[in-house]
Amino acid sequence: MKAYSRFKGQTVTKFLLAIIVCLIILHPLARADVDDLVRQALCDVRILYLAGDEETIDWASLYYLNDHYGCAIDIVLPGRRAIPRISITTVPGRGIVMRRVFLPDDKPEMIDSIVHEIFPQRRPDIILIGPSTDNSLFATIRQHLLALEPSSSYQFNIRRMFEQTDYPNSAMDSSRQVVLNATELLRRYRERMRSELPLLGINTAIDKNPSQSLIRYQLLTTAGSEEGADFLSGLPRNRLVDIFERLLPQGPRRVTLVRQARQLNSSLQSSLRVDGRARAEAILDGYRTMLDLYNAVGRDSLLLQSKHDLKPYFDGLVVAVQEAALEAVGIRWDGKVILRDSPRGPKLKFRASLSANGPKEVLLKSVWFVPYWDNARVAVDTVSVKVTPHQTFAREYLIDIDRRHLEAEQPDSLVFITEMEYGPIPMTVRSTLPIWERPELGITFEPDFYFVPSPAELDIDRVVSSATVRAVITKPSDFVGKVNFEFITPRGLFAGAYNKTLDLRPGATQEIVRLGFSISKLFELGTQPLVIELSQDGRLVAADSAIVRIASCRISDKIKIGFLADTSGAFEDILQMTGATFRPLTDRGLITADLNAYNVLVVGSGAHRSFPSLAKMKDRFETYMRQGGSLVVFGQPEDWPGGVFPVSLAPVLELVDRNDITNRIEKAKILSQPYKISEKSLFSSFFKKGEVIAAAVAPAERVLVTPSGATLLSVSRIGEGQLIYCGLPLLDLVGRLNIDAIHLLANIVNY
Repeated sequence: MKAYSRFKGQTVTKFLLAIIVCLIILHPLARADVDDLVRQALCDVRILYLAGDEETIDWASLYYLNDHYGCAIDIVLPGRRAIPRISITTVPGRGIVMRRVFLPDDKPEMIDSIVHEIFPQRRPDIILIGPSTDNSLFATIRQHLLALEPSSSYQFNIRRMFEQTDYPNSAMDSSRQVVLNATELLRRYRERMRSELPLLGINTAIDKNPSQSLIRYQLLTTAGSEEGADFLSGLPRNRLVDIFERLLPQGPRRVTLVRQARQLNSSLQSSLRVDGRARAEAILDGYRTMLDLYNAVGRDSLLLQSKHDLKPYFDGLVVAVQEAALEAVGIRWDGKVILRDSPRGPKLKFRASLSANGPKEVLLKSVWFVPYWDNARVAVDTVSVKVTPHQTFAREYLIDIDRRHLEAEQPDSLVFITEMEYGPIPMTVRSTLPIWERPELGITFEPDFYFVPSPAELDIDRVVSSATVRAVITKPSDFVGKVNFEFITPRGLFAGAYNKTLDLRPGATQEIVRLGFSISKLFELGTQPLVIELSQDGRLVAADSAIVRIASCRISDKIKIGFLADTSGAFEDILQMTGATFRPLTDRGLITADLNAYNVLVVGSGAHRSFPSLAKMKDRFETYMRQGGSLVVFGQPEDWPGGVFPVSLAPVLELVDRNDITNRIEKAKILSQPYKISEKSLFSSFFKKGEVIAAAVAPAERVLVTPSGATLLSVSRIGEGQLIYCGLPLLDLVGRLNIDAIHLLANIVNY
């Protein structure tokens, strides 16, 4: 997960906004389908969930509200830290945002500003309050929310507030209580949560059974008399028509806007009942209506000025409908604004990428730059380009801007507007970047996962296990200056002493930081997050996260491992975590080294591209295995050369899910010793079709096979030794800290 930071600088109080930094983490894998985007455009209900801690967040109810109704979900998680900060992470395309709010203990006067910063553009319609904890900041924000009065300056005000309770219906007024089935909701949304919660920095165990089968929320306050058996009972999910009927006087203008609003809703609703081309056409009809409606509203300055939150509401509605339209017609757009330092000051570059994956061509008409210091926009590219179906257009533009504008600390962003057409329909997308951001400074965990042995069973708590992580800071060679570094660890994991102020030197492009940490008995099971942050002058400029868990991967002390590195280098990182004795081989070593010095030889994925001598190793490998050696071969690309082993091996890429993988030898030693492998857990990430490198291996004892009969895991006996083939994405699964993948790796090496 990679991160970039945003600095927000407008008057909530000048001091607060000088130190609040928004960290937005994007992830390319999370995409909502067209129906999800349509439901989100149709529902303008916004829900704020106040959490006491990560472990008690009611994900089941939040996913129910997001999926069933299309509600936008804002999760607020308060915490204490010396520097005030709001860290924002999102699930792209899902309308789920998590805000981690950090505030020092000695700044209680900032609570008002923090609460305002949680929803600066519009207030939520419904507030859900999670279980109470000993978090004093949680309690303070809760009281402020309860005391927040409706304002006539806003179109949207808080309509209802609920608090999670453990009391049964009989103990309270059941008409003011919402009851949900936690077991059923977790079952329904478990797979989605597994893929999306890590994007929010949440690594809690999802497979565990809920402590209670029912979730209860007690209604605390309501703006009206509507009460019912659900959070939204009696509340309209879409208020577009109501806004025009309430705020506009009787007349032709109101009639026209109300008709267009109803037509928009009707088009989007009808798209949910059809498929294919009919669905795309219905969404496009809605998008055309939305553009007409938005242009009409934009000409009515009195309407927009009547309420503070109307313009953000209409802007958000346009974006939501446009996202659904782009997805429906197969348009993929990516616009990135990049600032880079140079000896003459910062330089600006805009990178545009447009893919047409639908049935029609897309016309990229123009690219414009909107400077914050001027009212006129600047043409960057006005030459129209036709992007035909299944083609991609990509181009980079260097922008010449006075360095004083780039170095100014303005609240506005650099804005690029790209205009395109799909048939007769115009579409406009915006790409923005805050003025001060410096993407050229980066920091990453290498690798971004760690597993450590289980602590010994002790009667008292003390440190029982230690390890080291590595962080790499990247920078331009001419960058020089001091930066602040922070290593944030979960409960039970303790960072060793490290220098929190780093002096980055000119000339170097990388700085490697090694961080020791210790695990105690307080460390909880399952995956836990590690976070590193790089800041300068109180601003967060780069951050990264990794995951860590307790996992046993015992490899016998007698085993010596030689390996040909895979192209990713992940196998070497994993071996360092096991404590095994290993040594990388060179291409020359394949021909000259004494292979009998190793009990196990591992051929990493794609190794033949870096080791040309592999093609000459058939006889040496056969001798090695006949004398008792074990040769482990991970999945190889389809251009794998034949005749490398004394066993026929022909790789082929296949798409399978967990139901497609068959175990042909139920009690196979490789799946039971020294660790018993749970296939359900091992294949848990295969809830939809995924790539595996199956292979035709002969002769072989095939353990795991695909529907085509190809091998995913097999053992071929050669004399006293064997060749083990594993076409599962085992190293990727270990990188996600799948416990059974870690155990299977140990079983393979120990075999």
